[in-house]
Amino acid sequence: MNPALPLKLRSALTPFLPAAAVEPAVDFIIEKKVQLTVTGNRATKLGDYRHPFQGKGHRITVNGTLNPYAFLVTLVHEFAHLVAWEQHQNKVKPHGTEWKRLFTGLMRPYLQADVFPPALLDVLSDYFKNPRASSCADPDLMRSLSQFDKTRDKYQFLEELPEGSEFMTRQRRYFIKGERRRTRFLCTEQGSRRQYLFHPLTPVQPLAVDGP
Repeated sequence: MNPALPLKLRSALTPFLPAAAVEPAVDFIIEKKVQLTVTGNRATKLGDYRHPFQGKGHRITVNGTLNPYAFLVTLVHEFAHLVAWEQHQNKVKPHGTEWKRLFTGLMRPYLQADVFPPALLDVLSDYFKNPRASSCADPDLMRSLSQFDKTRDKYQFLEELPEGSEFMTRQRRYFIKGERRRTRFLCTEQGSRRQYLFHPLTPVQPLAVDGP
């Protein structure tokens, strides 16, 4: 192994993780020979894992726009997919019992006061009683993690807007909020008039409506 690799990884990951989490994350990445890529914001996913294929090793991507606590939870989520693949390949469900057990076990060493603030530790303790496929699938965890976003004062969650509100997404597309359909809001894109279903915790920028 290149002796400069650990130092390079530490330097690269330090801006994205809580300080106390950098060392164990680097150790795991080196041990498993992970190719980690920090990406820009992706609306459809926070992270991704791809197993070895055609000469490529383990590959993980994580959105670099996440705050350090959300980045860590997402990174360990993908670590769990890696270990699940090593142990079971494609013989188990991606977010089944085996993955949940591994995710909980891999996350346990990070659930410390020097890594997470006390308020987050309480929420995470509840979440890891039965972790879901994505932190976005757990509204309480998503709301708690979002409080540490540097840009939290610049957006609202879609669920916070009244029906009929006009808003802009992070991709600079404009919509009108419609009614709730089970777990999503049906919204109409301005201009095309096409309708799309949005997660209630989609970050959006409300648009001021001119008065009479």
